[in-house]
Amino acid sequence: MGEIISITHLKKKTASTPIVCTKCGVKISQNELYYLEEGSKQHIHSLIARRFCVVCYTKYGEKKLLKGS
Repeated sequence: MGEIISITHLKKKTASTPIVCTKCGVKISQNELYYLEEGSKQHIHSLIARRFCVVCYTKYGEKKLLKGS
């Protein structure tokens, strides 16, 4: 059978609770904007989705953040 390829992207969200940026470790406070990795077809992905602050998104861009460090 063929391999299932999942494409992810970053979606702009507003934090409902404090979270931490996956890239730089800065605290993202409640009601602040951040970018959440979405789009994988696997259920487990929602549990390990990466979250990025606006500074990292602006500095590195979506492609580099999704590719990895």
